Amino acid sequence: MNAYVAFGIIGLIGNFVAALADVPLVKPGKADKDEMIAGGGVSSWWADVTSKRFIVSSWLSFIGQPAAYIVMWLLADLIAKENGALALALRINTFLGCYAGFSCHVIYCMKPLIYQKLHKKMSDDESLEVMKSIDPVVMGPMIVGGLSLWLGSTIIVAIAIATGALAVPKLCILLNPVVSALVLLTLKKCGVKIIGTLGVGYMLYSILLIIAGLA
Repeated sequence: MNAYVAFGIIGLIGNFVAALADVPLVKPGKADKDEMIAGGGVSSWWADVTSKRFIVSSWLSFIGQPAAYIVMWLLADLIAKENGALALALRINTFLGCYAGFSCHVIYCMKPLIYQKLHKKMSDDESLEVMKSIDPVVMGPMIVGGLSLWLGSTIIVAIAIATGALAVPKLCILLNPVVSALVLLTLKKCGVKIIGTLGVGYMLYSILLIIAGLA
């Protein structure tokens, strides 16, 4: 077993943990339109659940996310053998994702914790105003994180596969977070409980690294 395969396996485990980190951010019980935490929104159910679920979510993300960035860095290492510019683009994108990714998740966990405290001492309208005042601070990292983790990685890796810079079968172009989101969100519409779509997407990148490492 070479290092790429070994880290691909580690990536599968770490990204699965990161995907589980999204589960506590979902409203318990029957799903409804207020289920998911939105970037700038406030969900009323935050006040009705224990704060421990958001702390657990933060720790799961903290433990799992590093595996995602190691996998992407090693994919860039393989791409560099054929296309240095594309590898550099993936490394820069990975750095931005690493910088913003955990920050975004911490924001998702902190907002409910802050809202829980405000809800006990203020009216709903006052609590909402305070929460909205946080949005300008957190919007930047969320945009950078979203673009780099979802679109940036998908586009760069797809180009690498399509051009042969990453020596894997062309069908592997489907191993990315966008495809995982399409599949999982479709399952969710059918009433299936799902874990984090981004974490699953990076599990697919881990599989891609294993395939590339065996090539």
